[in-house]
Amino acid sequence: MRRMATLGLLLSLIAVPALPARAAAPAAGAQAAAAATNVSPAAPPPADPRALSYAPLPIAFPKPEKLFLPDGLMVYLFEDHEVPLIDAAFYLRSGSIYDPADKAGLSEVATQLMRTGGTSTLSPDQVDQTLEAMPAQVSLSSDDDALTGSLSTLKTRFPEALAIFAGMLRAPRFDAARLELEKARMVEDIRRRWDEPSLVAHLEFRRLVYGRANPWARLPTAESIQKIDRPDLIAFQERYLRPNNMILGVAGDFDPAAMKKLLRDTFAGWANAKVNLPQVPKIQDAVPVGVHLIDRPLPQSTIALGHLGASRFDPDRFPLTVLNYVLGEGGFDSRLVREVRSTRGLAYSVGGGVGLDSDRGLFQITCRTKSGSTVESIQVIRDILKQLREAGPTEDEVRQAKEARINSFVFSVDGTVPFMHAYLYYDYYNYPPDYLSTYRDLLSKVTRDQVALAARKHLDPDRLVVLVVGSAKGFDRPLSNLGLGDTKTVPLD
Repeated sequence: MRRMATLGLLLSLIAVPALPARAAAPAAGAQAAAAATNVSPAAPPPADPRALSYAPLPIAFPKPEKLFLPDGLMVYLFEDHEVPLIDAAFYLRSGSIYDPADKAGLSEVATQLMRTGGTSTLSPDQVDQTLEAMPAQVSLSSDDDALTGSLSTLKTRFPEALAIFAGMLRAPRFDAARLELEKARMVEDIRRRWDEPSLVAHLEFRRLVYGRANPWARLPTAESIQKIDRPDLIAFQERYLRPNNMILGVAGDFDPAAMKKLLRDTFAGWANAKVNLPQVPKIQDAVPVGVHLIDRPLPQSTIALGHLGASRFDPDRFPLTVLNYVLGEGGFDSRLVREVRSTRGLAYSVGGGVGLDSDRGLFQITCRTKSGSTVESIQVIRDILKQLREAGPTEDEVRQAKEARINSFVFSVDGTVPFMHAYLYYDYYNYPPDYLSTYRDLLSKVTRDQVALAARKHLDPDRLVVLVVGSAKGFDRPLSNLGLGDTKTVPLD
């Protein structure tokens, strides 16, 4: 499996040997060649390239070895000797939805300081210099309901890099000077939060649908960031960063026995503890239908519209995968792009679909258009939703969507390291163990009727939250013409 672009480049430079000078020339014409070899001539290609069909690409999934360390850390080993590299990645149960309301942003600050704030044995500068000299790439990040991290380096430097990686998790220094720098950076990001219309629409749409105080939409403020101090970070580390609260994957060129010993030695003495996650209220299906405006003197409008989506394990997961492609995720093959952009020329960009998340995702369509076509664009999008909900997709749209999704799937797991990341993701979120190996088969069995049923169930053009970031003075018509009630002006923090 490919793991380095440079490897592919080297292979591409290997010349194909030329035929010997006295080699017999092939017979003229396909029929003559077929007759010379007693092989039937190949069928001529179809006149329409869209009629071409190919068998699904075969995929050989690696089978990881599962290992439990004495401290409770679960490890998956993905052995691959193609190139002399080793990668590691983890998922840890934490995230921004568990932050205290008055200290929103704590998980992000803590995660950044784990990476940049040094370890118990190395200063921040020593960590950076050592990783750069190896070289090794290390990243840590905080999401809504997960902390993730990754490490990549040469196999000869992996033990040293792993020790630093483990130190960030087990004994972060949380350097006081770096903490102040990180807080200042985040406060500046917050100050600039409302400068970019697309980001404004994204953040505010989540707050309108989920509720401004809901942890899934809650935003850190300058005040909440300033309240975070070093004892908060230490308490965060002691509460969440436990080996029994994490899964780890290691992929690459290693000897399994030696790797197991290295992992045991590196993580020896890391104390486990019961991790009690704070209670997070369930998302309520009480969509505040209506039109909302953030009035700004802009020549373009940024539009976000939709409502609640689905959960990760919704029975319609695979029909929704097809529906989303047909609606707005299929690029120029999708109805939104074809109608709103290509046919009518209303939008610079348009797309979206029904999202799935740990509790409830968002059904969201986003569109950017000139001010003078704002209301027309929204109405066209609603019309497309109504048509898809009432009549469903065509058989050809379903076939095309399934082929595109199935054929692109291989690229998401092409290589041991990408497969490891995908495997850890689905394991962390408790998907069935055979989810990746059965994905293409299950998707291929989706029918047009199932997609049509999913559209009726998950799309509601009359129950939309519509948010527009733009100048009301330049709109083609008042937003009230949409028939979704009076327009509400949204104040920004």
